[in-house]
Amino acid sequence: MRKTLLKTLFLLITLYSSQSAAEDIIWDLGAGAGVFNLSLYPGSADKINYTVPMPYFTLVAEKLEIDRGIRTFLFKSKRIVLDLSLGFGIPVDSEDSGAREGMPDLDAIVQLGPSLEFVLVKPTKDRMSLSFELPLRAAVATDLTSSSHEGWLLEPQFNLEKRRLYKSGLAMKFTLGLNYATRDFHSYYYDVSSSFSTPSRPAYVSEKGYGGTFANLSASWREGNLIWWTLLQYRNLNGVVFENSPLVEQKHSYLIGVGFAWVFAQNP
Repeated sequence: MRKTLLKTLFLLITLYSSQSAAEDIIWDLGAGAGVFNLSLYPGSADKINYTVPMPYFTLVAEKLEIDRGIRTFLFKSKRIVLDLSLGFGIPVDSEDSGAREGMPDLDAIVQLGPSLEFVLVKPTKDRMSLSFELPLRAAVATDLTSSSHEGWLLEPQFNLEKRRLYKSGLAMKFTLGLNYATRDFHSYYYDVSSSFSTPSRPAYVSEKGYGGTFANLSASWREGNLIWWTLLQYRNLNGVVFENSPLVEQKHSYLIGVGFAWVFAQNP
């Protein structure tokens, strides 16, 4: 049950962090559902499918924005934004993974840290906005009863975004970036200790450095109080520093999600 709740939280954070277009309102409150297909971890050949109920909530205030994730503005100007960045990694039951069979389970990974964003093209009614973002996050593994620090991540990325001009219409966001992490973070997913090595799974020790490229695309269409959305995430592991780990079964990982939300309360 605990891992089901953590996976649900992962989907909420993934959806909110990938959705674009804060509404021209103070807040929206609603509910909906999403259907997802994703790898257990980047490089895993095993996938999971499930449907989860999902709340929908947006909030726009001077120092806080909840829409594309939870943004608490530490500093904001016309061209530079300093805020907090949030990420999540789902827990993995090793019984569900052919590569990790017999190894310890993986707890959920919560990532939090500062993010510096440079606005390259400001949003207007007739064009998309373009920004370059540098999020630096600490990774903490937790099962809600205990926690441990598992290194740091740096994910430089470009964001191309079209916000919804009115309460109805299309919003979309495309993100393209690189992943770098410390050895501790890579080892959490890809190390194999000698006590868990087998003839087909030799012992392996990860290194710090390049962790792959990623591309995310999200889009939503709102008509009145009904919102339909889709989410696509892709990660390429070619050339990563842990490429030779026996836990890397494939170089391409995907997340696909579709769903809807119905807004039943709002501040016009």
